[in-house]
Amino acid sequence: MTDISITTLGTAHGDPTPERFNTSTLLTLPDGTGILIDAGTPVLALLIRKGFDLHNLRHIFITHMHEDHTGGLPDILKFLPKRMTGNAHCTIHLPEMSAVPAIAAFLETSHRPMDHSRNSFTGVNAGKMQYDNFAVTAIPTAHASNEKLDFPSFAYLFETGGKRILFSGDLARDLRDFPVDIPADISFIELTHYALEKALPLLAKAPFKKAVFNHVGNEWHGKEAEMRFAEMTGVLPFPCAIAHDAEEFTV
Repeated sequence: MTDISITTLGTAHGDPTPERFNTSTLLTLPDGTGILIDAGTPVLALLIRKGFDLHNLRHIFITHMHEDHTGGLPDILKFLPKRMTGNAHCTIHLPEMSAVPAIAAFLETSHRPMDHSRNSFTGVNAGKMQYDNFAVTAIPTAHASNEKLDFPSFAYLFETGGKRILFSGDLARDLRDFPVDIPADISFIELTHYALEKALPLLAKAPFKKAVFNHVGNEWHGKEAEMRFAEMTGVLPFPCAIAHDAEEFTV
């Protein structure tokens, strides 16, 4: 495989719907390395249905700690020791390290304690991190402002093989944190917490080659809604699409 593959495993907003599971996206590098962005339920089942070998899962990046982005973590942590061999290891990147004891306690109470030889946790800080076969930049967002709270949330820019892939994470309703000034070959943008018509002027200036919208609000479900979306985004200088569960994109 020479392409970078991105699979939108789950594309719902905060609640699962009859059409969509909670948020999780799989980035697969040409060497087979798997990187998961968010882990909403039922992410483990969706990875298994896709036929992805959990042995190759090396990183999980969480955009923020809401349950619809993290609820599937215990399933994955329980399952990794069953599939990983040799020195295989997965790092879970959390915006809030205070969550680790709670995750561990949940697994303990289900009589499936974490196998720390197969996973580790690290905190996310703003800035660029370099790994063997990719780099990722964590970009702070203001999603907590929607609830008048204060907790960290991030967008992520992945760079590998000369390609740039942007994940917006969940954003503020007033779009103050919309990451539209970052060049990207493909951008995955949430479509729930703001009005699309307000985003269009910002998107029109964005240096994107393609935009895929996930974390999809109910108003964008169904053929008629997608036709309206296509008409609205048709004014943009790059192609746009609404993602569906288990849909694959390549760059």
